[in-house]
Amino acid sequence: MSAVTANIVPLRHARPGVVAYVKSPDEWFVANSGWIQGSEGVALIDTCGTEQATLELVRDVRKYAPESAKRLTVVVTHAHGEHHNGVGVALRDGGTVLAAPESVEVVKAGPQTYGNVFTCTQWGVLEPPEPAAVRPVVGWRRLDLGDAVADVVAVPGTAHTAGDLVVYEPRSGTLFTGDLVFIGSTPMAVHGSIPGWLDALAWLQDTFRPRTLVPGHGPVATPGHSAVHAMRVYLEWLLEATSRNRDFSKLATQASLRWPTWRNPERHIGNLMRAYADQHGRKLDVDLAIDAVIAAAGGRIDLDYLLGAEPARQIS
Repeated sequence: MSAVTANIVPLRHARPGVVAYVKSPDEWFVANSGWIQGSEGVALIDTCGTEQATLELVRDVRKYAPESAKRLTVVVTHAHGEHHNGVGVALRDGGTVLAAPESVEVVKAGPQTYGNVFTCTQWGVLEPPEPAAVRPVVGWRRLDLGDAVADVVAVPGTAHTAGDLVVYEPRSGTLFTGDLVFIGSTPMAVHGSIPGWLDALAWLQDTFRPRTLVPGHGPVATPGHSAVHAMRVYLEWLLEATSRNRDFSKLATQASLRWPTWRNPERHIGNLMRAYADQHGRKLDVDLAIDAVIAAAGGRIDLDYLLGAEPARQIS
């Protein structure tokens, strides 16, 4: 398979500089990042899943912000490996990490490679960050980057996970949503809550009303309301479909037919299992749901094939 491409998308050239780092194709362990640059610091939103991809990301940050990147704050939108595995790599020259309280211990523990789900030989050297560098964000925290600010905001309740953050740059109206929003690929809900995710999307729109939305996966959306609406339609369908039906395989086939262009349709079955558990007062066996996803994918997922060689970079 061809290499993953990192598209450097400048969203604001004047200070604060705002850049979306959009990865394609949107596959397993391929996720977006980005950064907000002031005169005295940079907020890097998420890292990458492998050492090499994170080194490329940090290299590009330093190229765009050679001085301010010396004071680096990494914001982890949630504790899934494709977003936080590279934190230790990004902070080899120092810096701090911000995460939701529920994600802090996972980030401190270091990279997640999910050996039961993936086969991969490309992880590289992925060290955990210094524990003292990882700090929790409760509520709303404003980072002063020098002539620029980045608002780091904890998502109320459980949504995509139990510990989600979003990052907002008010001058450009840019919102980095993490995995609250997927565009063009099937979301992954097994570690979260479908009703909670719907509540979080309503909160997102009421709180920010962004002009530009950078999703955790997929292309930048301007404006962002249509992408949020598409997420709501899917999550509401999951609840409706499982209200009286637990034939998850049949429902997953229906989902694939209803959203035929979305990548990673094997995720539907896990999402349906989550939706059924959420609305029927059941505790989801997450391992069982992951096993169903792996079975739908035809077995463990070969990341060496999906990730290809080193990431190529393009500037939009």
